[in-house]
Amino acid sequence: MKRQIAAALLLAFLLTGCAAQNTPGAELTQEADPQSAVYTDWSKLTPYAPPQEIYGFHAGYSAYDDFAPRDDYGALLPYVGKYVPMSMYVIEALPLYGIVTAKGELVTEPIYAEMRYFDDFMLLYRGDPEGVSGGDSYAGGRFSRTLAAPDGSWTRELTDSYYVASGKGMLMTASADNSLALWNAQGEVVMRFDGTLFEPYLGENIVWGDEGGPWVDWADERLGYVTSFQVNREYFEQGVRFYLDFTDGSVMAEPPEGYPAEIEYDENILREPVPPKIEGAHGLYPYYDPVTGELYFCGYYSADGEPPYHPSFFDSEGRLLLEDSSMLYFEDANILRAGLCSTIEDGCFCYRSVKDRSLVFRKRMETNLD
Repeated sequence: MKRQIAAALLLAFLLTGCAAQNTPGAELTQEADPQSAVYTDWSKLTPYAPPQEIYGFHAGYSAYDDFAPRDDYGALLPYVGKYVPMSMYVIEALPLYGIVTAKGELVTEPIYAEMRYFDDFMLLYRGDPEGVSGGDSYAGGRFSRTLAAPDGSWTRELTDSYYVASGKGMLMTASADNSLALWNAQGEVVMRFDGTLFEPYLGENIVWGDEGGPWVDWADERLGYVTSFQVNREYFEQGVRFYLDFTDGSVMAEPPEGYPAEIEYDENILREPVPPKIEGAHGLYPYYDPVTGELYFCGYYSADGEPPYHPSFFDSEGRLLLEDSSMLYFEDANILRAGLCSTIEDGCFCYRSVKDRSLVFRKRMETNLD
């Protein structure tokens, strides 16, 4: 629009000038100064070559449709294929994600608003006016949700439910009627809890995972711990606690015999590996590749110890593996899966091998202005 307005103003200006020259009685009072010529030696300029895209197409490529389950994908990763720049907003860009294999083969085009990973599950969100809002949605939006294995071997459409919690090879979802479903890592619902069972504790107005609760957590495959600081959307300083029996679908005010009232987390789980001392690096934290299980350390690094510092990856011994792996404004942290790390380079979304920095995937990111 700005270009069209500028072109219209320029055209009007030129027409006005022509009219003045053709008006009877109009005289030129001053000759225009000759303009000096500017010559360009084009041979001295290097033609611009856009980055070459590097990717293939998997046999299960589904373009703009939700991907179909297959046994030959391997590890599936997200990539940013499109984004919408935002102005005067809390974030700088809204990305759209597609799916790619660890071999750099496209599975879908960028159709998902979000892709979230859990230990044994992958959850994909796609903007849909007919979808569900729920406690896990973003900015009150409505999304259709696809629950899938991280290797794409199975998928389940969550037509009326949303994510609540996960752990120990299980995942829980909630429906609009406040009921809960417990899934195993094979994509099967192993237990359901009717929403009316929670009314004596929480009332009728429930949004699982909402601020103030209720939340669900568990330390094993037998018992779920529910905590909430609100009942019928009213907050209480003393939280409500009750329990879910994963073996028979019952709800209890007290835990069964042998279980404590509060979850006793294993201290070993809370211990984290101590990062190595690396000159020029700070803010290091451990990161296990969820696919390979290898330990890395992520943090900010500058070779000379002076700003600017860039997000970088190190191996368990402190050797620099990947420097300046910034994701700009798309992610809070880089995506690290299957031995690959995400980077943004020359307007392209890339995956590089963490081990040898070789480029496995590169695709240009489009915007709504393209």
